[in-house]
Amino acid sequence: MCRKGENIRKRKDGRWEARFIKYRDPDGRIHYGSIYGKTYGEVKDKRNKKIAELPGYGHLIRTPGALDYQATFQTVSAHWQQDIRYTIKDSTFSNYKTILENHLLPEFGSTQIRRITNTGINQFVHKKKNQGLSAGTIHVTLSVLRNVLGYAEKQGIYTSEPIRYPHLTGKNQEVQIMKLKDYEKLEKFLTENIDDFCFGLLLCMHTGIRVGELAGLRWGDIDFSQRKIRIQRTVIRIKNLDQIPDPVTGKIPKTCLYIGAPKTEHSNREIPLPDKLLFYAKRFCKDNSSYILSGTSKCMEPRVIQRRYATLLKKCGIPPIKIHALRHQFSCRWVEHGFDTKSLSEILGHTSVRTTLDLYVHIQAETKRQYMNQMMGQVI
Repeated sequence: MCRKGENIRKRKDGRWEARFIKYRDPDGRIHYGSIYGKTYGEVKDKRNKKIAELPGYGHLIRTPGALDYQATFQTVSAHWQQDIRYTIKDSTFSNYKTILENHLLPEFGSTQIRRITNTGINQFVHKKKNQGLSAGTIHVTLSVLRNVLGYAEKQGIYTSEPIRYPHLTGKNQEVQIMKLKDYEKLEKFLTENIDDFCFGLLLCMHTGIRVGELAGLRWGDIDFSQRKIRIQRTVIRIKNLDQIPDPVTGKIPKTCLYIGAPKTEHSNREIPLPDKLLFYAKRFCKDNSSYILSGTSKCMEPRVIQRRYATLLKKCGIPPIKIHALRHQFSCRWVEHGFDTKSLSEILGHTSVRTTLDLYVHIQAETKRQYMNQMMGQVI
């Protein structure tokens, strides 16, 4: 129950939360921030101190500048960010903001929209290629540029010429996957030393889930009667966009742990569980609210999972390889067994089968050699 007129309430987890007006956007919409503490008095003092340190902080109207035909890319991008801020996921917005700060603003920030040209964009792309950026990263960067310029057009601000975004034909990076003997060695180690964490890695190996999805899995996501697992959240560390203070220290960290919906709509999916995984799940099952990897109400974040995974590989004598390679490995084994790619695409949570084929199906050289030998055997 909120204290009347103060917007202070006691949460279900026992902490007190004090909300305050962070700012009003150009449309007059109010955006709130929150401060947490163990007692009512603590959060009230913290909030008052915050507002006292930054005069006008609670009612600041953040207008990034007027938009007219002379508007710069920096000004337009600021308006665009405000326009989309609460229409997309925090993780997506954080990614866009990083691209702007690291790549687009240093190049085009002070340039007026009407002076952005195809030549300038092509030079920018060439520069980024020379800096070693992958074709995929440049492609996403150009998508953000397109969105900002598209927003400018809607506001009546145009470039001096129609923009033709360059088509990128970068080299496909060779995807690393484990050798079969290393894969079998890892699986053997996990089954012989099975615990919550080893069970989680087995899930990665035999369902192809992403590391963020693994971090967000709770025991309540496993349907034992239907023998399936529901992927309905992901965990990722992003910028602390709303400047939310740490509930324990009271300090405002640069990043925060984001627990939200999976990557795309198709990533929210159900995956059948093999009988062997179901057996282990019944063995280690805890209450529905506990996370699978930690066994507690607090999740294990992806970077911790990656470090523990790397340590485990070293212990097994397996060459270092990213945990995401297990997702590729699952895809390869699926195709090599002759299973259909439509089912694989749904299990991986892809929008289309083409995405699956382009990104995740990599037949190993030894398997190709076996295919060739089988074909020659048929001819002979």
